[in-house]
Amino acid sequence: MFIAINGQLGSGKSELCRRLNEEYGFEVFHTGRIQREFAAELGISTLELNELCKSDHRYDRIIDGRLVDYAESVRGKDVVFDSRMAWHFVSGAFKVHLLVSPDIAADRVFFNRVAEEEKYSSREEAMFNLMERRRLENERYEMLYNVSMSDYFNYDLILDTSLLTVKEELEIIVGAARKFEDGSAKKQLFLSSLLGIYPTDMLFKSPDGEAEVVKKGDSLYAVSGYRKLLDAAHRGLRAVEVKYLGAEGSVLPDGTKAENAANTSPELISEWEHAAGLKFGYIPN
Repeated sequence: MFIAINGQLGSGKSELCRRLNEEYGFEVFHTGRIQREFAAELGISTLELNELCKSDHRYDRIIDGRLVDYAESVRGKDVVFDSRMAWHFVSGAFKVHLLVSPDIAADRVFFNRVAEEEKYSSREEAMFNLMERRRLENERYEMLYNVSMSDYFNYDLILDTSLLTVKEELEIIVGAARKFEDGSAKKQLFLSSLLGIYPTDMLFKSPDGEAEVVKKGDSLYAVSGYRKLLDAAHRGLRAVEVKYLGAEGSVLPDGTKAENAANTSPELISEWEHAAGLKFGYIPN
């Protein structure tokens, strides 16, 4: 079984991969390993290689080519790929994208990380820099390969890790991957924290049915399923299943453009926080 995992900075990808190895026996592939090996062949540091990649994209393509070669050499084994682009390059992989609320990502990085590039003077600086790094990464790979890491339709499972324990994440991912392998999985499974879904006018006008969301920027906005989301909040669920309808440029079934549906206001947010008994730690501009 191949599982390809990428995700937003601070979503806990590395820890998840480590636990997949320790508890489920998955071999872990890190793109960083190939980068270190390649840098050693060139007689330079990984930092110098990263700088070369910024100015000469053939180095990225060499690294990604080695990813493909590695995947073919271990096909048939249980491997998890800790890689930005394995979902695109590794055929047959179960594709997972991890989300995290910006404020929670900032807490995780500001209080727990020790890498020099992840040291910040404040939580606010951490949040800003994480979001900027995410934007630049998306732009880089879209320019290189004409595919978008932030297009959620590219994945089999979208999982918001904001409030989940690693044990819960493991159970969800492995369970969904096994269904994928035996052909019984849904086309896409999307589990989001309620702290990552913002209310819209449409939500209050569409109380029944399944919870549906659209994306604007990096944020999700609920356009239907008020009662389902409210029930999930009152039950204290840390993740709720939603249906993803698309991002800016998409058209909803009723003809509304996603970007027009994805509107909220301080009044709507306050009303929803009061009804659901929650408090957003981050509110998009």
